[in-house]
Amino acid sequence: MKEILPDIYTWHEFSEEKQLNFNGYLYISGKESVLIDPPGMTKQDFSELENLVGENSAHPLKTILLTNVHHERECDEFRKKFSTSVWINEKDSAGLEGPVDKTFADGDELPCGLITFQIENQKSPGESAFFLKDRGIMFIGDALIGKVPGKLNMLPPDKYKDLPLAKKELNKLLNFEFEILLVGDGAPILNDAKKAVKSFLEG
Repeated sequence: MKEILPDIYTWHEFSEEKQLNFNGYLYISGKESVLIDPPGMTKQDFSELENLVGENSAHPLKTILLTNVHHERECDEFRKKFSTSVWINEKDSAGLEGPVDKTFADGDELPCGLITFQIENQKSPGESAFFLKDRGIMFIGDALIGKVPGKLNMLPPDKYKDLPLAKKELNKLLNFEFEILLVGDGAPILNDAKKAVKSFLEG
């Protein structure tokens, strides 16, 4: 695991099929912690995660947050290991293979002060992003990916019913002030992320 930002740790599992990393995140806030979109881990990474959770027992692991149904990944394994809950957008809950403990909707405040908003017309009906306002950080699932470091892309066109409409919906991101974009797939953008999103949308 790597501390990519203060109190935010990441690990990844390389997808041979997609030829990019599937990323998971641990965010430790002042009162609690969350896991976001957890993929599989090496034994070493899992040991480090256990140590981090143990060392931060004053900030207990509140839940696993999923940006979309396709990022269930190894969620159930982590749920059982840490005896925690799984939260997902209400529109994606029926598609999960494992149990859902709580659903959220557009605009809800989640643990750790994250605000969720839904991005319509994407691959999954409940595609969501999580915004950490006080730090200018956006967590995003499949709505944007970082297949090429420093640049943003969408999923292949066949993943959408209406690609132009799906891209248009991404303009919603520009309503938020963020400098960092932590993607579920590919390379995150740690500087000028909003500018990168705007550049992609105008391209």
